[in-house]
Amino acid sequence: MTTSSEKTQLVRFLPFRSVAEPSFWLDHNSRKLNELRLSEEGIPLHGFFGVTSAITKGNSAASAASTTSIPPGMRFDTSGNARRNEWIRAHGSIHSLNTIEALKRNMTVYWFAFPALSPKKGCGIAYSTTATTTTTTSSPPQIRLVDAWGAKECRNVSKCFHNLRLLHEQQQQELDDNEANYHVWCPPFFLLIPTLKDESTGNIIRKMKCLPLNKRSYDTLSDEEKDCVIFGFVDPTNNNNTTTATTTTDGTVAVGWTLRNLVAYLSLRLGLGGTDVTFLSLRLPFLRRVDSSESISSDNDDDGNNMNNSYIMDVGDEFDNNDEGVGNSLLLNIAIPLASDYKWEETDDIYTSYRCVGWELNKNNKPGPRSIDLRPLVSPSHLARQANDLNLRLMKWRALPNLDVQHLSQLKVVLLGAGTLGCSVARTLLGWGVRKITFVDSGRVSYSNPVRQSLFGIEDCKDGGKYKAVAAAESLVTIAGPDVQSEGVVLTIPMPGHSFGGGKDGAAETAAVKKDVETLHKLIEESDVAFLLTDTRESRWLPTVMALATDTPMINAALGLDSWLLHPKTQLEIALQSQRLGCYFCNDIVAPENSTRDRTLDQQCTVTRPGLAPIAASMATELCVAMFHHSLGNCAPAPEVKRDNAAAGAYTPADDGTSASSSALGLMPHQIRGTIVTYMMMTPSVPAFPSCTGCGDSVVEEYKKGGFEFVKCVCCDADGSYLEKVSGLASFREEAAKKLDECLDWDDDDDNDSDFEE
Repeated sequence: MTTSSEKTQLVRFLPFRSVAEPSFWLDHNSRKLNELRLSEEGIPLHGFFGVTSAITKGNSAASAASTTSIPPGMRFDTSGNARRNEWIRAHGSIHSLNTIEALKRNMTVYWFAFPALSPKKGCGIAYSTTATTTTTTSSPPQIRLVDAWGAKECRNVSKCFHNLRLLHEQQQQELDDNEANYHVWCPPFFLLIPTLKDESTGNIIRKMKCLPLNKRSYDTLSDEEKDCVIFGFVDPTNNNNTTTATTTTDGTVAVGWTLRNLVAYLSLRLGLGGTDVTFLSLRLPFLRRVDSSESISSDNDDDGNNMNNSYIMDVGDEFDNNDEGVGNSLLLNIAIPLASDYKWEETDDIYTSYRCVGWELNKNNKPGPRSIDLRPLVSPSHLARQANDLNLRLMKWRALPNLDVQHLSQLKVVLLGAGTLGCSVARTLLGWGVRKITFVDSGRVSYSNPVRQSLFGIEDCKDGGKYKAVAAAESLVTIAGPDVQSEGVVLTIPMPGHSFGGGKDGAAETAAVKKDVETLHKLIEESDVAFLLTDTRESRWLPTVMALATDTPMINAALGLDSWLLHPKTQLEIALQSQRLGCYFCNDIVAPENSTRDRTLDQQCTVTRPGLAPIAASMATELCVAMFHHSLGNCAPAPEVKRDNAAAGAYTPADDGTSASSSALGLMPHQIRGTIVTYMMMTPSVPAFPSCTGCGDSVVEEYKKGGFEFVKCVCCDADGSYLEKVSGLASFREEAAKKLDECLDWDDDDDNDSDFEE
């Protein structure tokens, strides 16, 4: 500490920002209505802040960016009961004005300030470059602690401050509950007496001491100690911000707002105005909770007196490069303003004599009110989503650490079919947090549907029935709230063997089908995944081709009377395996055709056991989620069947987590076939058929080139010969028939020959 010299750069301070939790405002609004009522008197308010953690909390959008650009957060609490010695608490009050209209609208407007005494204009707080006993000659305004003192002394500072906190905690245990609740927090300020060594021998003359900051502690210091004392404060700014947005134009780093009041305290209370003082901006990586049961090892001073009001510390030489995380702390040499510099007017009224700064800036970067919208929190749909998201996060925290909840919430899913499967898949997707779902269907809700299809009710059946796609989309919003982006698209999927364009209205029909094809292609192309959940075999053909053409993952689910089939992925090529996996049509040797032709009405209806659809739908959804948690997505290879499992079923591979098919949620099979007759499932892998009418390369390329014209040729071909010719299936059958004829072309003479003679 020296007499004041010429002032240079002004100290830049980083103000607090308020981080008021919505739950705090909900609680306070209730208190205003039920307890305070018309009273505008202030009630106690406790603000608390930490170090690094206080910077990143409360603003998720900013957390993704550099956290150093975020001012330290000040959180609020009115209970006063919690004891958190890993936080620093500031005491204040909250005044509630009588704006009942705002409470009714669940909108809260508030002003926040952390008051700090300010010197008069022209008497700002500035750095001084005069050397002190703790810095070298011509030292800069700021210097990193590890650069000035080295790693060992940094460890001394860390241990010394921790022990001060521990002593502070244990002393509060002796107070009554009210006093303890008021005092037991991390001390924001402290006195630091640095280590004194003999320059010639290097022996320690005086060990480092850490004392609580108050006038009594300061007055007990010797003149020599007062000369070298450092005034420390816990800086809530990030301890790694020396090269980021908090660096000012003059090259110095903005420091914590609390230093303003510490400088004023030294000038007005300790009488240090007009001198140069060294401060320690203690920048810790975090403040951990102190356990009062920890033991304290106090040293004795030179006279044998126990220093029970301080901590004396000296650590060994081990871990020489370890600075205990405080190496980025800053030593600041500041010229303390005179006490008279703080007095703006020569009156006895302190409210007019002294002035404060510290009002929080609003979004326009000006002092003014901020607002918080509480309406989402009081919305039942919002609370329901919070509860569902909590379930997913609990799953992530407890069992599935790699579960990407955020990614699932952003998925765009299209469901082709809004019937029994479509309704069940949509409900299960909601459980996984998926919020963007589009239904595609041309049917209407009938009276037989609600008992099997969970998104419909009797009201949807009246007056001919609502369109299933529209009714299902509306039902999802009713179930999960308006944040669900659900849409119903009414269109008919063009199918092979279902001709169109004939008759007097042929042109209009052709135009309508062309529009449906374009709409369907766009929906599939813009989706992250498509579920193929239609009734008939031929209705699956065009979506399969479109998914391959647009490289969109597709999950194909089909039902029988008591069995189901799932194809969880479709891909054109896979780099990790030599053989591409097959699609839904790869096992067929005939092209899809009109399966409803020459069938009675009862034969055209889908007949399946009621419990089958929910099983297949849930399996399809689980496979979808697993697919998005595999590094290769829909190109994940099929699992290999381990031969030692043959006894248990050759089609059922085991997952030990080492398979290339394993995802964070389990294996990614190529197919799942199940039955509720024997209650068994198997997961076969089927290679792609080169002449497949669905995924054959020639079919996909022809669709890419011809688009609607290709679709028209396929659909208007009555016997399927056109598609068989394009895919190569016709040639394959001809070649197969030729080979079979060659095998059956026996020489009758050979049949009569014998090696034995009579």
